[in-house]
Amino acid sequence: MKCERYASYEVQGYYLVNNVWNDAQVGTGQQCINVPNGKSFSWNWSWGSNPTYTPISYPSVIFGNKPWDPQGSSTPLLPRQVSQVKQLNATHDYAVSSSGRYNVAYDLWLTEGVQSSKATIRVEIMVWIESSGDVQPYGDFEEENDKYSLYIGQPEGDRSWHCYSFQLKKSLKSGPVNLGEYIQILVKKQLVNPNLYVADVEFGTEIWDGKGQMDIKSYQVSIT
Repeated sequence: MKCERYASYEVQGYYLVNNVWNDAQVGTGQQCINVPNGKSFSWNWSWGSNPTYTPISYPSVIFGNKPWDPQGSSTPLLPRQVSQVKQLNATHDYAVSSSGRYNVAYDLWLTEGVQSSKATIRVEIMVWIESSGDVQPYGDFEEENDKYSLYIGQPEGDRSWHCYSFQLKKSLKSGPVNLGEYIQILVKKQLVNPNLYVADVEFGTEIWDGKGQMDIKSYQVSIT
């Protein structure tokens, strides 16, 4: 078990990272990641009251080269140019419990050029699998259908990229997710340039407050 900020474990093809980035909002609390067992991952948290609508942390499993992190890519398959991605799929099976506000979400970073860094980020794409409490994706509501609601967050402050969040209408605790489909929706809307690069795919829990536990029983990302 590791409880230090940004502590990590590496397994073949993936990193598990204890991403605590905004705990100054609550002052007290702790979040810990457990030693992975193959492609099974878990973490737990206990945070105080958060008076804001900004999450405290995003512990997650990373496939690829996250622009924010120094580890380098976990796989030779990423980064890859959007135009060269034929299929991008993830399969997960998890159980989560929490007394506070949280979500379970995928997070994808798209960069300009193959070099993955904060300076090259142009687009963030989130897919909210489920959530609890009075939380919603960053940005403004754009549109919805029977499958998802789309929110768009504009660049502001030191956030120099657009954020597109798909909030699913039905939670999916187990099963496949076609992440490439959401990228292509944005390409067709001319919101994503196909010359950008998919830097990484992350799967985790954004946490606002309370106590909780996340157990990912199995997880896999595939890209062709």
